Amino acid sequence: MDSSVLKHPRIAETVETLVAAGGGRLTYDVGCGGRETLLAAGARLAAETNAPLMIVEARSLQSDVRAFVREVQPEARSAVISAEEAALQPTGSINGVLAVHADILRDADVRKPLLAMAHSADHLLVARHDYSDTTLDALATPGLVLRLRDLMPSALRPAPTTLTPPPMDMSVALRLVRQANRDVLSDQDIAVFDEMAEVLKRADPAEVRQRVGELRSKYEATIEPARQRRAATVPTDPSRTPRDHGQEQSAAHQQHRSQEIGRT
Repeated sequence: MDSSVLKHPRIAETVETLVAAGGGRLTYDVGCGGRETLLAAGARLAAETNAPLMIVEARSLQSDVRAFVREVQPEARSAVISAEEAALQPTGSINGVLAVHADILRDADVRKPLLAMAHSADHLLVARHDYSDTTLDALATPGLVLRLRDLMPSALRPAPTTLTPPPMDMSVALRLVRQANRDVLSDQDIAVFDEMAEVLKRADPAEVRQRVGELRSKYEATIEPARQRRAATVPTDPSRTPRDHGQEQSAAHQQHRSQEIGRT
């Protein structure tokens, strides 16, 4: 166990809250120092109330738990027992502060004895994961939550997702299209574009889809053929008509021969 996690402002705040409330429940994500928070709050509460601290924890962790409590609160009077040992305790024999990690409640045989112990304790502290047993939840209040995102520096937290508005209102875009094609649109076509712009302002999706389909059909039937006809009837500039390259060479050759004859 690492006592340095207690320096994190969010964890330190959680310890303070549990001590001030005289107990409570901490639901936490793996990696958030839930056990350390539970033990630090229990040891401090026991020291401040001059009461004994009883910690119920798995046998494999008991030596680490004792060392941690001695480090963070040397003056606390504490004992660490397993769930099986706790189940053998006489009912009502536990006074002072009781700190329990809900992982030990996986064994159904220890839930009832521990519930009795929790009722007799002066102060109850419980740490649990989201998936842990909830037998002691009702007795351990208030309930606090510690998530990994709470421990992340603000610079590393994911930025909130924001929707970027469209660069141009669709009704404005439609009017620009109408203006660009005014030379091939009839008055009736212009009225259709204006009507379409008004529909887009109201933002009725069903009506928009219907009118877009009508406008596409009208475009394919009238506007595009009109544009093609207009392009086909554009007069060409005679001055830009390319001359025959062979004729230019022939004329230049004849002029050159005439000049040679004149010299002779």
